[in-house]
Amino acid sequence: MSEESYKHYESSSLEIAKWGEYYLSQKIAFHQSSWLAGRVTTSPDDILIGQPTWDSRTPIDKSKNGKVLRNWVKDNALSSSDDCHPNTYLFTPWVPEFPSVWLENMPYIESQLLAGRKIFALCGDIWIKRTLEKNDNSIQSKVKDKLIHCNMGLAAQNLPVVKKRFNLIGERQLLHISNLDVYKGFDLTCQTLQNIDAILHVASYNIDSPIGLLEIDSNPKYVFNFIGSVDNSDPEFNDWVVENCDFYIHTARMDAQSTTILENCARGLIPLITPESGFSSPYAIYLTQDPVENQKIVEWALNLPESELLFRSEKLREQIFREHNWEGIFNKIWDEIIMDINQRKLNEST
Repeated sequence: MSEESYKHYESSSLEIAKWGEYYLSQKIAFHQSSWLAGRVTTSPDDILIGQPTWDSRTPIDKSKNGKVLRNWVKDNALSSSDDCHPNTYLFTPWVPEFPSVWLENMPYIESQLLAGRKIFALCGDIWIKRTLEKNDNSIQSKVKDKLIHCNMGLAAQNLPVVKKRFNLIGERQLLHISNLDVYKGFDLTCQTLQNIDAILHVASYNIDSPIGLLEIDSNPKYVFNFIGSVDNSDPEFNDWVVENCDFYIHTARMDAQSTTILENCARGLIPLITPESGFSSPYAIYLTQDPVENQKIVEWALNLPESELLFRSEKLREQIFREHNWEGIFNKIWDEIIMDINQRKLNEST
């Protein structure tokens, strides 16, 4: 924790840990540790809540230095015969099929999900519904009865600059921010915007290229404006987005609930998104997995009157504050944990 951290918007995992500590420490003595720390308690009354172990080393580093040995779920079991501490809860982004990049970096994902009492699933409604419909041998199907749906949170108060006007019809611009992994569907974004007369700005830390116009082969080729890797705490970046961009486009195939959609709704941009991007709102504009159909939708959106865009923008920001604030999310998590613990105590006494 840094002195000014609550005034800054940081990356997703840092935000989760930061606001988790802030709100849960108001309810109970709170200690924060790394998932690589191993054992942190021997008290049966303690509560452990954490994300699945994430091993972010490169494949080369993993092959040279071996696997991660610390498994916080198993390491905190009170006896060697237990799979976990009795009050173990998981907190993780959720989709009905984990992308390969997740699985490559989560060495204990199945055993940790099976062991935990409850799983607080950060995702859109679409993914809880589809998970509950599964009836197969997947880990998602095996643990679906443990799931408690939570929205992804956002410290929207730390993104205070809000869009007050939109560019004129014919001059409107789009933005996309992601790691550009396959499940983000960026190829569909490029195919969707073929022959659309609007600039797309793209930010990503996974493109090794100079800032400026960049052509990629998205079948067919497409040219966008690459703006590099960005920092949400940078006032200049936020000012630039609000001044120049009108729409945020995200055509994911299976994204839990993209934080970048929430961020840009908080800035006042209008989301052009697939349902599979994980965000639900009557004020968003929904695309499909068909680029030809999407082109018609985008053309329609780009020609909406400013009054319509301002109305949607205001309602979207209200929704972010109402449904995606960390206080409400951690209050729900705390209530569910206490309910689970009390129910087990009641069962043991009868």
